[in-house]
Amino acid sequence: MRTVRLSAILIAASYLAAGTSVSLAAPDIVVRSKENKTYDCRGGALTVEGGFNVLTLRDCSQLTVDGGDNTIDAGVVDAIEVSGAGNKITWSESPDGRRPRITNAGEGNVIVSKRAAAGAVVRSPAPSGPAASSQVSASGGQVKVQGPDGSVTVGADGTITLKDGSAGSAGGSSGQAAGAVGKIRIDKDGLKQVYDCRGGSALVNGDRNELSLRNCNQISLNGSANVVVVRAAQSVLINGDDNNVTWEPADDGSRPRITDNGKGNTVNGKH
Repeated sequence: MRTVRLSAILIAASYLAAGTSVSLAAPDIVVRSKENKTYDCRGGALTVEGGFNVLTLRDCSQLTVDGGDNTIDAGVVDAIEVSGAGNKITWSESPDGRRPRITNAGEGNVIVSKRAAAGAVVRSPAPSGPAASSQVSASGGQVKVQGPDGSVTVGADGTITLKDGSAGSAGGSSGQAAGAVGKIRIDKDGLKQVYDCRGGSALVNGDRNELSLRNCNQISLNGSANVVVVRAAQSVLINGDDNNVTWEPADDGSRPRITDNGKGNTVNGKH
């Protein structure tokens, strides 16, 4: 036994004498919400779990975005994986022309090279029905098409917001909003509303709302103190705090995939 230990010590000493160095991998970086910051990954990976971040990244091997409504300059990166919704991500080619491997499993994300983003032009969607029944307005890089059944707004960052004509717009209102297939976005506080995503996604940025969300493929809950009943959803991502979420299975018995990145949230299943 002493001979084995002595041999191990001699081997270690020979490595040190030769000046051999041991490289430790850079630790992964995890970002929560509402940060405006530049990160140097030093060859490691970075994961964005929250929302409403404005980030500039340097020397990252991989970027993973689970949250929503983030604006990220990824720089030169090997891989970009996005499961959240409503993110705007730009990337740069390496000097040798290498591009990142991109996986976009979320809804409403814009992932483009810096060169493409610099030349991007936001176009308003063509209004349906008679021209006289729709109004198109543009302000501050935002284009809005208002029709008798609701409105479609294309933001300067490419985000599309759909609003059904029957949806209450004032805080504290109640009612039902059928919603169109696309992205339902709730920015107001204090609403009491029922939404049918019809297979699209829902993004809740407001606080203290009482919501019923049906048939959504993905729900991103970035606000706080909301009471949300979810039925027949595929996934629910919670980035806010102190929310109460109750889910109901789909008709085929399938249950949503729940990811809770916040604090003080309560999630219950209703069978």
